[in-house]
This record gives sequence, structure tokens and C-alpha cells, in this order.
Amino acid sequence: MAYTDIYKNLVEAGLSLARAKRLKRVCVGIHYTMVEIERGGVGLAYTFLQEVKKCCELRNEITFWKSSADMVVKGYLSGNPIEEVIGLATINAVFNHKKDFLKDAIPGDVFSEIKLNSKDEILMIGYFEPLFKKLEGKVEKIWVIDKPLEETSLKISDISDKIKLAIITSSTLVNKTLHSVLENLESVPEILLIGPTTPLNPEVFRFTPITWLCGSIVRDPELLFRMVCEGKGATSFFKSGVLEKINIRVKK
Repeated sequence: MAYTDIYKNLVEAGLSLARAKRLKRVCVGIHYTMVEIERGGVGLAYTFLQEVKKCCELRNEITFWKSSADMVVKGYLSGNPIEEVIGLATINAVFNHKKDFLKDAIPGDVFSEIKLNSKDEILMIGYFEPLFKKLEGKVEKIWVIDKPLEETSLKISDISDKIKLAIITSSTLVNKTLHSVLENLESVPEILLIGPTTPLNPEVFRFTPITWLCGSIVRDPELLFRMVCEGKGATSFFKSGVLEKINIRVKK
């Protein structure tokens, strides 16, 4: 099955919540991009710094400060890396402000909900060092792909039959590689989309093999904005308490 509609579906779901809202402030940091909505939510998206630096500078008439949130959401499909990352952070901001999406969220470590045994094999798309160290020794093997699929000799299709659980970085939504990963994981029992970029809207992912959205909510927008401006990343965000991990089950 093709999952290329994920990106368009994110925009459509974001547009319905973004109308009549304006951006309060934006920061494209070296690790994460942050968007805050006036009287609304706060969202993050991973900054692919090399791609942002390589792209053309935005025209003067393109601005995000106090911009209409729905127009910024549309930028996620623009093809310009800066507009795309700000667009996704805006989508996450409007989702994070929707309490209906969060009503069944489970805070903390998702592995309190998922049972693994010593014979299980895990696939990790994107290297999460703390998570790797937590699971190492508790399962048979952890396969790691930490670079673009076309640059690795390990083919997901070769190992998908023996994988019990797959952990996918939500930064795959920024560079729009998630669909190609999912196409090879349809037989995997548990698939986690993980990281601060994760959109907390289970409806968008119901038609995919993803079983858990493991994202975060912002506890201190002011401090988070300062930390993004200072070039800090996810480890610092969680350590300082500005982000809280939450997990949403995507019902099948």
C-alpha cells in the first residue's frame, strides 16, 4: 500500500484547526524549529540544517511573523525546506492545542505499555541513544538505520518478517521519507512514531501501520523558545522539563 497521502492529510487536518489563527512567533533553530500560535498551541519540527542552508533564501514578501496559520500550514507542501519545517511545526502547534486528541494520552515511557521479551528483534529508524541503551540487552537484536535509505546496505524488506517492533523518528515527516519506510513494515506488530516532531493526531495515521504516536507537549513555551534560539535540542528540552513525553495509541 502507498502512504504518500500522509503529508497531504496532515495539511488538510491542520487547515481545519488553523483557520482564524495567527502565528505569535517563530524560530528556525539549528536543531528544532518552533512555532507558537496566538492564544493557541506550540509545535516543534526537526530542522534539517544542511537542507535549509542549501535552499534558496526566502523572498522578502514571505513572512511568518503574525501570519495566518492556515497559509503557513500550506507551506508544508511547498517544496521549500524552510516553509516545510515551519509548516509542520505549525501543524503540530494546532494539534497540540486540541484537547480531544490528547484525552487518551499516556504520559511517560511508552514501554510501560509494550511488552518485549529477550527473543524479540527491533528496528530503529533514526538513532535514539537513550532508548537504544534502555533496550540493549533486553531484546535479541536492535537493527539501526541512521541515514537515508538509499545510502544504507541494510534493506528493511530483508528483515521485516522477524521484527517485533519498529521505532521511527518523526523527522521522517520533515524530509517526507516516512511513506517509503512504512511500505516495508506492514507486517510488523508494533510501530512507534517517536520524537518531538510527532503530530499528536491519531486520525491522520489510522490508515497506516503505525500503532503509537510518541510525542511531547510543551510545558513552558517561553523557556522552550529561548532554548530553540540558543540551538539546544531534544535532550535539553526533556532534561529541563519544558517538554513532557506523551503517547497516543492509534486504534486499529
